[in-house]
Amino acid sequence: MRDDDDPPAGMPLRDRPHRREHPRPMRLGRLAGVLDPVALRTGQSLPVSPVPLAQAGLEQDREADSRADDLRGLARPREVARVDRVDPVAGETLRERLRLPAPELVERPVGVTLETPFGIPIRLTVAYEQQRRHRAVYASQPMDLDLRDRVCLVTGSTGGIGLATARLLAAEGARVVTSGRRENAPGVGEALHVAVDLGRRGEPERLVRETETQVGPLDCLVNNVGLAVQRSFEDVTDDEWDELWQLNVMSYVRTIRAALPRMKQRQAGAIVNVSSSSGKRPSAAMPDYSVTKAAVLSLSRLIADLYGKNGIRSNAVAPGPTATEAWLAEGGLADQQAARTGKSHDEVLAAVAGGRPTGRLAEPDEVASVIAFLCSPQSSYVTGAAWSADGGTVQIII
Repeated sequence: MRDDDDPPAGMPLRDRPHRREHPRPMRLGRLAGVLDPVALRTGQSLPVSPVPLAQAGLEQDREADSRADDLRGLARPREVARVDRVDPVAGETLRERLRLPAPELVERPVGVTLETPFGIPIRLTVAYEQQRRHRAVYASQPMDLDLRDRVCLVTGSTGGIGLATARLLAAEGARVVTSGRRENAPGVGEALHVAVDLGRRGEPERLVRETETQVGPLDCLVNNVGLAVQRSFEDVTDDEWDELWQLNVMSYVRTIRAALPRMKQRQAGAIVNVSSSSGKRPSAAMPDYSVTKAAVLSLSRLIADLYGKNGIRSNAVAPGPTATEAWLAEGGLADQQAARTGKSHDEVLAAVAGGRPTGRLAEPDEVASVIAFLCSPQSSYVTGAAWSADGGTVQIII
């Protein structure tokens, strides 16, 4: 019997064909026992039905049709099983389609129930007006990174990637300490905010000390603070080199050095240093920045080698251009490049976005997700790595 001998599940009852070119298949009603597929194949005897099979088939038809009213005239699909058996006389394998009613004819929904962790796209976002590249935002439970009650210090966390990281860590239940030159706390659920100038000697040590005194020993240190300026190599003065070196490199050295004693004592700790794609492939327009970010990659690897035996992990994240104030704000990197090239602000942003395989700038949350993962025990065997989060900007395979 062909699969198309029966009407489709969605066909109205009035349109069902009444003509049958083949014998009506055997219909099984409520059987006294359970069907045994082996018995069907071998020709063994089956349980005896308390009603004639023909009558059971008609009874099922009547019940199925009478329950179709709630489907507004659509025929309810029946469960179909195909059983192979051997004809004991001819020795041939016969295929029969057995229509099996649901147990006790109890209605149940047809479909697949999605568990909570499965994400369902609910809206689309774009990076900003020049990009128009969408990415799905999923309505699902966040992944449990096992960060609840862990003390996490994030430097440079009053804006940009640092702010997004602090917000995400707090959402994961971490006790977050934010910091920056601004006196006001960012208000992302932080346990403490410390106003600090990390480019000055002694300030990184004070930040770590206040964190450990007021919140607790550090479980995770995120070095994110940094400064970038567009200028030519020949125009960078010694003072400008020193300014960037103190903030972009020495603040990392000093916070790590201050956090190490307690981490070594506890034989645990995670350090994430935010570098840049410019640290992997120098940007000619930001020479001093590129050199400092390359130094961060080296520092991060050094700490991993030195203190892995103490249970301390150290990793770097290398973002590409990201849609933060550093690029988008008035006087930011886009405006600086526009002034140097004669292009408009929007033209610069379009060109920067087009220089990535993804065709857009990163969103801060996308980089923060990588940082949070490296902070968490979920990455317990990852250390000494330099994770690119640059949309494919640096085209290398290592």
